[in-house]
Amino acid sequence: MHSDILKIEVLYSSRCRNWPQILELLKGALKELGISYQISTREVKTRQEAEELAFRGSPTVKVNGEDLEPGATGRPALA
Repeated sequence: MHSDILKIEVLYSSRCRNWPQILELLKGALKELGISYQISTREVKTRQEAEELAFRGSPTVKVNGEDLEPGATGRPALA
């Protein structure tokens, strides 16, 4: 994989109904901008996973390992 390819991860909980829409919006915007990307999705199932992934809300989008909302506060949770 080349360094100019964005690695995007969409983290979500099973109760989140918005993550598929976010995924499609991301794909559309990146395609329109001509940006190369690799997207993966991951369902966060346990509180332990939420803590390990710093999952503060669903959906959470990370680009190259960095949360798109770095100022997000609160404890990791499955909400």
